[in-house]
Parts: sequence; structure tokens; C-alpha cells
Amino acid sequence: LRQLMKIHSFVRENVRKILQQSHNSVDQKLSFEFSHFNQYVYFLFAPTLLYRDHYPRTSIIQWNIVMKMFGQFIITLFLIYNIITNFWMPIFTRFFTNDEITFDFMISTIFDLMLPGVLIVILAFYGFFHCWLNGFAELLQFADRMFYEDWWNLTSAATFWRSWNVVVHDWLYVYVYQDLNKFFNGNRNLATTSVVLLSAVFHEYFMIISLGFFSPILIAWFGLFGMLFRFSFPRAKGTRWNIVLLTFVPICVAIIPYFYVLEVSARYFPSKRVSLRFNFCL
Repeated sequence: LRQLMKIHSFVRENVRKILQQSHNSVDQKLSFEFSHFNQYVYFLFAPTLLYRDHYPRTSIIQWNIVMKMFGQFIITLFLIYNIITNFWMPIFTRFFTNDEITFDFMISTIFDLMLPGVLIVILAFYGFFHCWLNGFAELLQFADRMFYEDWWNLTSAATFWRSWNVVVHDWLYVYVYQDLNKFFNGNRNLATTSVVLLSAVFHEYFMIISLGFFSPILIAWFGLFGMLFRFSFPRAKGTRWNIVLLTFVPICVAIIPYFYVLEVSARYFPSKRVSLRFNFCL
């Protein structure tokens, strides 16, 4: 998917330039195409989704930083693997050993998934956005290291979506949001809603490829609840809203795997499931 996004950016940025070369000589065309091919190869490995003819470059490669970043990335993978196997997997086995899924079971399981889920998200974020991308940036002498912002200081959902993943956000803003904003005659709310829903659909598509079935959990969670937070807290409102939105993160990272594993157990092990019963104990 990332390569398709890169190809789209390359085509969008170069179609007009190529058409302008129609009046040039053959040698000029070949020189133009060869230079852009070299830049395209660099772009395929660069930690960005926006194609540019020139990127800010550093003068040297600091190999100690490269080794440090990739070494920390490997450590984060090891830690994530151990958290999943030692904390999440024992919880997931409950879905296949319990005959009934009750309300008490759901609440206790979600709370048990929260702390390991938060650790996984923090490690995955640090491992990919900081270590992996910075490692490749240093290796390729790519000077623009703005891969994320301080999303943990967010006070609105809009700030979170912009800060969490700057690389993808910039691509969506340039090639999707701006086009939709023009299409909807400057209606920013409608354009923003369309971008968020489109992002949710692509996340769901990734889960379909991974799990082999469709269950609109990410579409509902990010598309519906995400937009609810987006329009409920459109602007910065102080520290209290930062606490509210950060509380939403551990709930999110617990509920999403809960429902996916529940769906897996229901689809592939239906004989283990007798009933779905909610017991509200007051």
C-alpha cells in the first residue's frame, strides 16, 4: 500500500512535467527521464510518501546513529513479541475455552488487555516512527526527520490525527483532502470526514488481508467514534481534554483486539461457543 501511495505521488508530480517535455529534443527528454528515474529509485526507499525532485540532504552518514536506530528497532520487536506471547495470548485463550461470552467476561477482558496494549502501542510507535524511519533517513542522508509530532500533548482529536503519523497525514492532505475540498466547494468538514472514512477503509482492508475476513471494527471505531471525537473537540481546550483523549487510547487498543479475536473464535471455532449472554450484575 505504501508503494502504491508513492507511485501515486510520483505520477501526480511528474505528469505535467513530462507533458511539457513534448517540445524538447530527444536528448533532453532522455536526460530528463534518466534524472527522474534516479530520483524515483531514491524516493522508493526514502522515509516519505511525497515525491519531490529534490530533498534536503545531510552531508554525511553517521553510522553510529544508523546502528543505534536499527538496533533499538530490533529490541522493540523483541519486547512486543514477549508482551504479546506472555500477556495477550493467555487472555486470548479465554475466547476459545469459555463457552459463554458474558458482559462480565467482556469488561474484565478489555481491562486486562489495556496495559499490555498501551505498552505495545508505545513500543510500536517508537520502533517504527522513531527508530525505523530515522534509521533509513540517516542511511539515505534524508534531512527531513519530521515523522511525528508530540501527539501525547494533544487537546483535540484533529491534533491527534495530524500529529500521530505526519508521513501519511501529509500524503492524505496533499492528494486527498485538497482534491476533496475543491470537489466539495470548500466544505472542510465534509472533506475531513471523507478523508477519515477513507483512512478507516484502508485500515480495514489491511485487516481483511491479514485475517481473511471482513468485520467493520476499524471502520466503526475510527470512522464513527473517531469523527465523533473530531467534531466534539475541534479545538484545543486545555489539559482536561488532553486527559480525556489520552484515556481514549488505552480503551481503543483494548477494544479493537477484543472484537477481532471474538470474531475469529466465532468464525473458526463455532462449536466452542454456546451462547452470547450479557449478565448485568448490579
